[in-house]
Amino acid sequence: MKTMRSSLRSDDRGVAMVEMAVVLPVLLAIGLGVIEFGNLIFSRHLIENGVRDGARYAAGLPYNTATAAAKNIAQTGVTGGGTSYRVSWWNNPSMVNVVYTTVTNIDGSGNKLYRGGDTIPLVTVSTSVIYPSLGLLGYFGLGPITLSASHEERLFGVR
Repeated sequence: MKTMRSSLRSDDRGVAMVEMAVVLPVLLAIGLGVIEFGNLIFSRHLIENGVRDGARYAAGLPYNTATAAAKNIAQTGVTGGGTSYRVSWWNNPSMVNVVYTTVTNIDGSGNKLYRGGDTIPLVTVSTSVIYPSLGLLGYFGLGPITLSASHEERLFGVR
């Protein structure tokens, strides 16, 4: 019996397999987490750029005329729309809002803040969409993440 115990203590076959079984799930979770959050950040970046591009395009047209084109530019990068979306799951025009507003150009003393009329026309392009996780967020119970982006431009309407 003593010989058997001493041989088991000195036998290190299979130790690497046990260590790998302990370490592998942790390394996989870290690696997949990096991929998941990298994809999330990249998608947010593309959405923010699209919203900004849509607002800049609409700012160059007359008031309340570029709603559909601004949505198309935000999602596809071209005014006519298309099938090549910036983000594959951000593909419905109802996901993008284009709102035209005006703000006053007169301060509390009755003076104009900027040259021009009494109001300043603005266009705001915005979106709020749920990020479709690759699966890791749900595994950790983090639930859905909503990506929101908005950009406001002053209309100059000279295109």
